[in-house]
Amino acid sequence: MNLKRKLVALLLSAVVACGLVPGIAFAAIGDIPSGETPIGQVHVSISDTLARPAGASYPAPRGTIAEGDVDLYPSDSAMSAIVRLANEKGVAVVGADKGYITSVAGLGEFDCGKKSGWMGTIDDWFANTGFSSVTVSSGVLEPGSEVDLMYTLDGGPDLGSDWGSNDKTVASLSVGAGILSPSFCADVHSYTLTLPEGSTSVALTPTTTNKNFQVKARVGGTWYKRGAEIPVSDGSVIEVVCGDPSWPTMNDAANVPAQRYEITVQVGSSGSAPVFSDVDYSDWYGDAVTFVAARGLITGYTDGDKAGLFGVGDTLTRGQLATILWRNACPDEYASYDPKTAKNEIDIAGSADGMYYTAAANWAFTNGVITGIVLEDGTRDFAAEGKVSFEQLVTVLARLCAAPGELESAGSDLSAFADGDLASDWSRSAFAWAAKKGLVEGYDWPTGKYLVPGEDVARERVAVVLKRAFEMGIM
Repeated sequence: MNLKRKLVALLLSAVVACGLVPGIAFAAIGDIPSGETPIGQVHVSISDTLARPAGASYPAPRGTIAEGDVDLYPSDSAMSAIVRLANEKGVAVVGADKGYITSVAGLGEFDCGKKSGWMGTIDDWFANTGFSSVTVSSGVLEPGSEVDLMYTLDGGPDLGSDWGSNDKTVASLSVGAGILSPSFCADVHSYTLTLPEGSTSVALTPTTTNKNFQVKARVGGTWYKRGAEIPVSDGSVIEVVCGDPSWPTMNDAANVPAQRYEITVQVGSSGSAPVFSDVDYSDWYGDAVTFVAARGLITGYTDGDKAGLFGVGDTLTRGQLATILWRNACPDEYASYDPKTAKNEIDIAGSADGMYYTAAANWAFTNGVITGIVLEDGTRDFAAEGKVSFEQLVTVLARLCAAPGELESAGSDLSAFADGDLASDWSRSAFAWAAKKGLVEGYDWPTGKYLVPGEDVARERVAVVLKRAFEMGIM
């Protein structure tokens, strides 16, 4: 079957529901099966996030329409899980009972072009059969699975499903905890993963370049699905495999070898990161916290009622920012630093003797990294206890990391961001530089990309920005 015929046959129904093998029948799809008890839960998401073409009169993106965990029963399919969530959230789904979803919340196939409609993944994989045939009994759907129903504008490539490519590389790999060395790259196939002392497992979340191919990990002879917690010990070798020719796929790729990545685990080795009880290492910021903590840049709170915590959700202060950057720039000074004897050498207000940040403030002000807030009377205040906004963070990083002439050449055009005009004049060139570098991408919201320059920056978001800066070679 050629590509065009595949698109006709599989578009929209490829994953959502066009399987010819009928699913298990219920009194009504999505109802709780009579006489069954839950075996766990699956996470289901229904979304419409793709930007519409300029000038098109299509309905605007809805964003996340419904999302949540739903109970999973032995006779369930991915289709019944989708309908169960939709019923709980009061979202109308049309066609599920016939094995082919044509409309969700009033948004139907072809409403945004002749290739538009509803598609979806199971554990980030566009299955080779319909969601009605993705069942618990088949072994594909299981507790902890991620079921995502998404709206496509062009039949799948805009969601990562590509029949025309047999690229089996892994595009990215995140780890629940630990430091992956070197930083992941699709063309590098051997790594070391350093885990905190006492670790007995790790969750790996690989993302494929082409989601028509499955990706799994194994230790010894045991396979683990994407995102699963993998038991490990010091010396364990994890093999991440994408697109094994024996695995099902919609692509004609039986003669294309799998891509394999080998990760050797070190537990409690030198450079491992502390573990903070307030950090969800499986969340979007988890690996970034591990990254900065292992380098001693953000060490967590050491006293008070937050001792031992990273401080998730807390806004970074200016003194903390100075300290983080100083630790990276002056590791020898930091290693021997005694705050009790530290003297404030700044000739402006806002710093003090004997503080954890005293030496950092001296360094930051002297080197023009943090120059202080200009007060109404024209004087400056280092404001060590003041909160750091996003535009302050980006400006400080630009001062520290931009090469000579880069800020000037970057200009100040922020029209790519819907709220670019809200950035202060003093931060515009820094934002332009950071956007050009790829350090700043903005929030991707239905109405465009947003900087939110005045937002107070939480400590975990700073960790993510710093990790990105290191991986890009900016720091």
